[in-house]
Order: sequence, then C-alpha cells, then structure tokens
Amino acid sequence: MITRWIQRKGHDRLLLFFNGWGMDGGIAEYLQSNTPADFRYDVLLCYDYRSLLMPQDVLETIASYGERILVAWSLGVWAAQKAGLSGIGRALAINGTLNPISSEEGISPAIFSQTLGNYNEENRTRFIRRMCGSSSLFHRFMAVSPERNALDQKEELASIQQHVEEDTLQQPSSWSYTHALIGGRDMIFSPKAQKFAWRDLEYSISEDMPHFPFFSSTSWPEVCSCMDH
Repeated sequence: MITRWIQRKGHDRLLLFFNGWGMDGGIAEYLQSNTPADFRYDVLLCYDYRSLLMPQDVLETIASYGERILVAWSLGVWAAQKAGLSGIGRALAINGTLNPISSEEGISPAIFSQTLGNYNEENRTRFIRRMCGSSSLFHRFMAVSPERNALDQKEELASIQQHVEEDTLQQPSSWSYTHALIGGRDMIFSPKAQKFAWRDLEYSISEDMPHFPFFSSTSWPEVCSCMDH
C-alpha cells in the first residue's frame, strides 16, 4: 500500500482517504484543490493494494491523532479494513462493500475474473466509461485520471483477487463503517448488491450518482458531510 500526505498542517484531526483500485493521487489532489483553507484536518491518501498493510511508522503517526475519520471508495472500502488501523471514529463507505467479490454483496466472481483477464489499455477505457456513467463525466474524469498503465493496474487487481480469495488477513478489524453512500447509477458495484451488503448499517442513496462519486461531492468537506446523512 502506498500512503501520501495530501495535507499536513499539524492538525490534531486526521482524514484517511482510501482510493479505489488502479488510482493514484490525482483524485485526492482534485478534492484538495476544491477544499477551503480552513478545513481543519490533515489528509492522508492510501492507494495501490498489491500489499495491504501499512508501514509501522505510518500506523504510529496515524495513532498520534486525537480524531481519526475515514473515507473509502470502491475496492478501498474493503482494503481499509485490512490495513491494520485502530481508533477510527466515523467511517464512510462509498460505492463499495466488505465482500467485494460476491454475487450477492459485491461484483460477481465471473465478472471480476473477466475484467481481470481481459484488462488492457482498450478495455480500461471501456471500464472508465462504465465507472463514470456518461460521456460528459468520462471527459471530466480524464483530467484527473491516474498516471498508471494498464499492466500496473492489472497487477494490482490480480493481487486484490488473490487477497480476497485467500483471505490472508483474517483478524477482525477493530473499527466499523458508520455510514454507506450508494450510487443509484453505479454500474460496477450494483446498488442492489450494496444495499444487501449494508443491510445492517445506516446508508443513503444518491440516485443519480455513478460509481465515480467525486463529481457529486467535489471537496473534502462535501465528501465528509455524507457521513452525517
């Protein structure tokens, strides 16, 4: 797992952002650019889930914060629970579940394997179009799209599949999600699967939101406000 500080100003409150599969810092930088200067949280980005555990020094730094909140998107929802974190207060899951390869609660195993097996530069474009849900949002996304090639992303997806199937980190997490936000037009994690996965948790539905949620909520305060819905 790669971690990177997006904002570090010595605040006593920390926002952890677990990005989706195949991403880098572009989305976090975009959200930061739309965030007012008085946002009083340090922000730590987490991505690339070929390895799931954070370095011990990063975990110790996280533990030093008085308040720790977490936002996770897509496969980051699952990865965040495997990172060895503790002391998380509010935690928001966006368009993802804790059982990501599942016919009932996530992406069907057949579709996941097909996506992995066929993934290349051409199919990446098709995937992004499905993720964004429209041509206009696809073109907006390309301005913040990750600077990673298809092979690199495919390696990460294969690692995620292996981690899920082997369940290599079986210890239960010490924290739980407190709210889930479900996109009504998500074509990656279907709304039906998400609703079933979060049936025991308070969730809200954004009817017009596709899998990519950050054109609906475009700054850290807007994203964090979804925790309180």
